[in-house]
Amino acid sequence: MSLTPSMPATLEPPKRGYRKVLQDSPICLLPGPVALAPAVMDAFREPILYHRADEFLPLYERVREQLSALVGGKSVALFVGSGTLGNDAVAATLAADPQAANGLVLVSGEFGNRLLKQTHRWNLAPRTLAWHWGEAWDLAQIEEAFKAMPRGGWVWGTHHETSTGVLNDLPGLIALARQYGQRVVVDCVSSLATVPLDLSEVWMATGASGKAIGSYAGIAFVFADAETLTHLESAKLPTYLDIHSALTTDGPRFTVPSPLINSLHTALEVFATEASSAARFAEIAAVGGLVRSKLEAAGFTILAPEAIANPAIVTFAPTRGLSAPEFVELCRSWGYQIAGQSGYLAERGLVQIAVMGSVSARDVEPLLDKLAE
Repeated sequence: MSLTPSMPATLEPPKRGYRKVLQDSPICLLPGPVALAPAVMDAFREPILYHRADEFLPLYERVREQLSALVGGKSVALFVGSGTLGNDAVAATLAADPQAANGLVLVSGEFGNRLLKQTHRWNLAPRTLAWHWGEAWDLAQIEEAFKAMPRGGWVWGTHHETSTGVLNDLPGLIALARQYGQRVVVDCVSSLATVPLDLSEVWMATGASGKAIGSYAGIAFVFADAETLTHLESAKLPTYLDIHSALTTDGPRFTVPSPLINSLHTALEVFATEASSAARFAEIAAVGGLVRSKLEAAGFTILAPEAIANPAIVTFAPTRGLSAPEFVELCRSWGYQIAGQSGYLAERGLVQIAVMGSVSARDVEPLLDKLAE
């Protein structure tokens, strides 16, 4: 018989005195939106600036500099939208490339599959390599695919597969692509700001503000160098998705809400130095490692093996006979918001705990203790 949050006493919500605000303000352990630091929320509430104002332009360019420094110096274009918009800009760029037909897409989860679907919407028909959920890219298979491809093509995959928690071998892919003369395109939406990233040898990469950087959703990033995009058939590009124009324009090309840029600027201060960045990466690794170890000790089955996992997201199967949505609701009754309602998780009976936002070990330990009962 399936259990529900109202059944055995051990599954009942804690008393109000447990933590006064839990029922009204659940602790966010989602992979997006994420829990925000108070300073980021304060920055969002500052007076709105006109996006052409003299005081706004330096702020906008400073954010671009901060993001570039975070990934090894790659230039960055900003777009108002989610990470999916950034990937659509990339897909449009691939469709405008003379080597549009010479591509390979790597699929190892829901978001790799979305990249493939986006190429199809731009009338691309790339080669495809696919792996089971919980598996990482197989570089030997990729090398064989490269051997069959003319030089000068492209390969596109998801670095940190959000759906599974697997962190794919981006440095290994870059090395192979260099050897076989291919250009690397990568979705870094869920890896950016969780682990050190060097995108200096990547052709194009995407990220987003509402993930591990710890700001509000709404700004998409495309990392690229303008000189590598001058050969495109630009007439094929929608005006808004023109990455080259966004890279070569000082300030925004179109309207950008200043609260999103201001809060993003504040969130990026965490990564202002190598030392502060390293401390943030270590914090994510420590809290994510705690989640994994406690769940394993409690008997939960975790999808991604530790050797290939990003600690920022732990995808696992519920116990106690609960479906994924029922398990999510149980955790919510305890004051925690975790992922599991999405169709791609629910249909596989999986849920997720993410520590990409402003959360600490102290925040997650009560939930882990309840799950261990």
